[in-house]
Amino acid sequence: MQSITGYHPDVETLPQLLDWLNELDRGWLAVLRSQAWDSDMHTGTTNAAPDQTIASMSQTERTRLRSLLISGTGSLEEWLLRLDAPAGQSYEFILESLGLQQAFDELFTGTLAEMGSLDGSMNVPQGMVGTC
Repeated sequence: MQSITGYHPDVETLPQLLDWLNELDRGWLAVLRSQAWDSDMHTGTTNAAPDQTIASMSQTERTRLRSLLISGTGSLEEWLLRLDAPAGQSYEFILESLGLQQAFDELFTGTLAEMGSLDGSMNVPQGMVGTC
């Protein structure tokens, strides 16, 4: 996600970016659930090939992922400040006018919810105990 911020944001590509980030969220959900990836449906599946072994993530890997998603989402918010906006308009106003604000607000909610971090303990590691 840090690579995204190396580009200048523009309103034409924001919907594509959101689609890709949502697919990434579904991919992380599949990993967290130890599911195979269905490349046609773009989602996790329990129908793995007979010879396919799917390892589960360790607590350390889950903690790192959580940290990457939270810091990456913060970086995206800062990146959106560079969005070309008419004088006096915030990036939130532009996203809302494009119908994209809610989608940006809900980035990685599936993955974070799967890890148990949407219970008000978003930045408190103790809130993750027993949920990962």
